[in-house]
Amino acid sequence: MSDKKKKKDEEREAKKGFSIGALFYNNKFVAVFSVLTALVLWFSMAFTNTEEFPVAIRDVPVTIKIPEAAQTDGLKVFSPTEQSVTVYIKGNSLSVHNVTADDIYVETRITETVSGAKTYLATLSATKRGYVTDYEIDRIEPSIIQLSLDYSEEKTFQIDTSGLTASAAEGYFISSPAVVPESVTISGPKTEVDSISKVSVGERDLGELSETTRLSADLILYDANNNTISKDKYSQLSLSAETVDITIPVLVRRTLPFTANFTNQPSGLKLDSQLVTLSPSTIELAGTAEDFEAYKSIQLEPIDFSQISPDTCEFDIPVTLPSSFRNLRMIDTVTVKLNLAGYSTKTITATNFKVNNLGREYEADVTTSSLDVVVVGPEEELSNLTESNLVVQVDMAQQSNLTGHTEMPATISISGGSSCWAYGSYKVNLSVNER
Repeated sequence: MSDKKKKKDEEREAKKGFSIGALFYNNKFVAVFSVLTALVLWFSMAFTNTEEFPVAIRDVPVTIKIPEAAQTDGLKVFSPTEQSVTVYIKGNSLSVHNVTADDIYVETRITETVSGAKTYLATLSATKRGYVTDYEIDRIEPSIIQLSLDYSEEKTFQIDTSGLTASAAEGYFISSPAVVPESVTISGPKTEVDSISKVSVGERDLGELSETTRLSADLILYDANNNTISKDKYSQLSLSAETVDITIPVLVRRTLPFTANFTNQPSGLKLDSQLVTLSPSTIELAGTAEDFEAYKSIQLEPIDFSQISPDTCEFDIPVTLPSSFRNLRMIDTVTVKLNLAGYSTKTITATNFKVNNLGREYEADVTTSSLDVVVVGPEEELSNLTESNLVVQVDMAQQSNLTGHTEMPATISISGGSSCWAYGSYKVNLSVNER
């Protein structure tokens, strides 16, 4: 055959087109076609023949139950709290294809004796609870699950901030961090709660600070060996807070002087550093800039001159600070000492009495005829004092409705000795009557 004729025959065959029938004369095609046809038939039968081929009902919820004795003992299931399974059913095709996950009730059943907190194996059983019942339950997958049982526990932990570090800039003081909330309550399985040793904000270096700093931090749980407890391990725990707000107060640091105060001070007595000394004389404090603007010194509680004499001239006065200040040196008392060299005492019998602030509708009669008064002062002033220089005074301002015989405290006024004062406390008897 010539090449031209052969080429024409090939072109003629190509023009005849693709023939499906010709494929069935191909052994490979026939084999593949047979397998695919068998699979289609199998799947068709499996879907329609629900008497022999079970149908899967997926995501059927499981009711987790434990024996009543375990519940009475205080045990409860902490894991899993939710569970779903696949239930395979078979039977009448119309019935089977109308069954949903809500039509099947699955519950756990622990067959072994429950004795304390641990993990138990529980089998699953399924029952019908819908209106469709013309089917049977073939199997459950999975058919066995693990239940973690434990006792409930709740503990409250103070938030530990010891891992926060910072340095104070020159002239400043870092106060203790304030945490909100200050504590966290953790509840959950007793085994896990009891394994917690502390709750902390972790470790963080804030560097050098010259102003109050605020930040937030996640809470971290630690065991007795100071190892962090992973979140996977405490997934069953419930925390009242998982983050906290932290304020680190940065205060100004300064030194302020103490100031001594006195009551009933003689008008002619000059209380300068020659007469009064304080030990210590200053105190180092931390506070806000506004605090130091408001307070230029720390005032001590007053000393009454009636308690001062050449033999009693040293006093320990407690230090009371405004609540906003921090006492950096922990100074609790200041010793106030008066230099009374050249002072002495003289006992003078007072016979002059005066009642003040008595209502006009009343009259008073002092029944005390005389009073021995110890007077303290410079010796040159004391030598000139007599009973005529002393007046014993009774103030009735707080006893306006008092009548009858009574004893009242008295104060002593001294003339002719501007640097002198009466030492001790005095009382007089008097009678008060309506006019």
